[in-house]
Amino acid sequence: MTQPPPMQRSRSQLATAYAPNSLFTFEGGLGACMALSASGNRTADLHTVTRELIGEQIREYFEAWARRAMRGLNLRHPVPPALAVDSRVLSEGTVRVPIGDLAFQVPDTVGYVPFPLAFTCARCGLHRECRRLERAAEEVARFRQACPSGIVSCADDWQQIDVVLAHWSGEVESLSPSYRYWSTQNGEVRDISRCSSCDSERFYLRRPPGPLAGWHFECASPSCRSIRSILQRDLRTLELLGPLTDQNQAIFAEINMEPVSYRASAAYYVHGDRLLVFNQDQYLALLGGGQTTRLEGFLGSQYGYPVLQMTDAEKEALLRAASRGAEWDDYIGMRDLLGMLTNGGTAASEPMITSARASLARSEEEWNRTVFAGRQQSSPGIAAACHARPLFVRRFDPIRMAVEHETLAQEKLHGGQLSDGKDVSVDVTILDAFTLPDGLTEAETSLLRDQVRQRRDLLGVAEMRLVRDVQLCEYTFAYTRTSSSPTVMREKAGDAEMPVRLRLFDRVEVGDSSRHPVLCLLQSNEGLYVRLDEETVLEWLNANAVPLAPAAAGVRLGGRLIEEFTELESDPTARFSRFLDEYRREHGTARRAYPFVYTLLHTMAHHLIGVSASMSGLDLGSFGEHIFAPDLAFLIYRRGMTMDLGNLSSMWRDRGSPDFGNEVLNRMVDPVSLRCGSESVCNHRGGACPDCVLIPETACLTRNELLSRSVLVGRGAPRWDDRDTRLVGYYEVAQRRVRGAAGRTSSAA
Repeated sequence: MTQPPPMQRSRSQLATAYAPNSLFTFEGGLGACMALSASGNRTADLHTVTRELIGEQIREYFEAWARRAMRGLNLRHPVPPALAVDSRVLSEGTVRVPIGDLAFQVPDTVGYVPFPLAFTCARCGLHRECRRLERAAEEVARFRQACPSGIVSCADDWQQIDVVLAHWSGEVESLSPSYRYWSTQNGEVRDISRCSSCDSERFYLRRPPGPLAGWHFECASPSCRSIRSILQRDLRTLELLGPLTDQNQAIFAEINMEPVSYRASAAYYVHGDRLLVFNQDQYLALLGGGQTTRLEGFLGSQYGYPVLQMTDAEKEALLRAASRGAEWDDYIGMRDLLGMLTNGGTAASEPMITSARASLARSEEEWNRTVFAGRQQSSPGIAAACHARPLFVRRFDPIRMAVEHETLAQEKLHGGQLSDGKDVSVDVTILDAFTLPDGLTEAETSLLRDQVRQRRDLLGVAEMRLVRDVQLCEYTFAYTRTSSSPTVMREKAGDAEMPVRLRLFDRVEVGDSSRHPVLCLLQSNEGLYVRLDEETVLEWLNANAVPLAPAAAGVRLGGRLIEEFTELESDPTARFSRFLDEYRREHGTARRAYPFVYTLLHTMAHHLIGVSASMSGLDLGSFGEHIFAPDLAFLIYRRGMTMDLGNLSSMWRDRGSPDFGNEVLNRMVDPVSLRCGSESVCNHRGGACPDCVLIPETACLTRNELLSRSVLVGRGAPRWDDRDTRLVGYYEVAQRRVRGAAGRTSSAA
């Protein structure tokens, strides 16, 4: 067969709506086609580490899909792996997706062929179909020869049928009066194509108004007119389950295809993912094999675990080697002073003693994070997490989040400039000439910054930055039909969960080999980075009686969250699986810190997305998010392949005012911003619905799971929380802390 003709659309369209094996029509709605993989696309310019990360994510996606699809609830038989995932990723029943089998491509073109090749006469309804695509023109020319009224009087007006037969195995076929059955006697699949009453091979397609279930075929023989329902059985599923039907272990509801319009979303669901793209792999390399010891040291230094006992001489040597000997001299002087005050001081010396101890503690904590990094004692919890992380879902892996956050901090948050001279990121309490409103006096600028800082504190935020260069790779690699989730239920199958088969895009020629295309969209857009105040988060957890495991002095909350995550993964009611089934059950999960912190960050990210969408001209679906749970941070960003016109920086500049700082933060502080038009219904669902914090599932990191307004403003609890008590909202705690600090300042004055 010759190569199909290429078609050009925008890259985002070719990676999604027109991705391989999708069904579409050209402008005007005439001429249905199926998209095919194209060999002419160029290779995407990706770093090796990015390719490896994408390969890992795809493999994990298939593994998680297979586990869920093969669950087979209420089926009479085990689910064959080949009905859960593409057989091309299976090796002896195990999912394997070698990175060498993948071609990372920029979606510039896609091929297409006419589909379905089934037609009906516009006058009489006679059904005709083409058997071979390459001979379609010849076969269509002969359609009129089958006309019951004769060739001469045939209207010769043929319409492509706009309905196809689809199955959750991923197969799609044209409507046909021919149907398959399992021959028990021969142990094989057989076809019946002729009328069982008169042996005619011609049928009319009758399409009465109403549901597709009313469509049927009618024998074209005037003396017969037998009725045949639109019935077809999926070939692959019939081959695997046909023998089980003889033993009453499988039912035909699992095998029958169903009619669906090729315009309907159920005809095709594309699957993909996205990840942040970094230029450095200094920290990301720690996630590779054989790096466990270094990874433990990195996490220990990041989250304040105590260092190994070192002598003063060892500490001094390390500090002087780092050109920080003066700090050691000051430290020794302060320590000697503390000794004198402690041994011979009076009650009046207590403030000085307290101040000296605090100064020494600050120095030790800072050295532990920097100069002494990697010399931490091996915490059993951190060591267990590092060894168990191959079992973690990468999207929810807190260790990966910690490494990515440090890489983000080094590349985007801590200095650096773009080619146009703008800073890569800017703190919203400082801003620069490109983010400050025009025409402000120095006094007005100072007032604006003070107002921003006040509202930032009222939200419990420690740091918020505008990031001008968020690099992202979105990619698609597979598809399903009839359902976008791993299982599907149908009324005729009762309460049985049938497997939906995840299928790779068909191979393309790359050099001398054929590979499965991964369609990559590389983007660079603006984003907003937010990091919460750790003391406020701790107080919020305590206010809601969320238990935290004890930890050594100085260990940050992030380290304790990583340790807890490892424990959660052994709890079937609280683990973070790929599709978060554990958090779909009402009142089924005990209060634990990690799920609560994740829900807090995720909900606040959606809150910021909602406010930003209303003020920037971007729609909700054009945003993305990334969570860094151990660092109590998140990043929201614009998603899009069109030119970034500075929507977020323009929004921040245009919404700034000395009266209230910035309208974005002012709106978030306002409790009305989290009121919901479906208040009572929303509260019953756990405080998350399309009227408030939900966004399109394609934009959300978790498909809108682990969300609840209650974590921000109270008035309820997440639906998975097993306690029947109202939460204290994070904003309530933050505002109480601000009022308390203001009261102490006033008293001191």
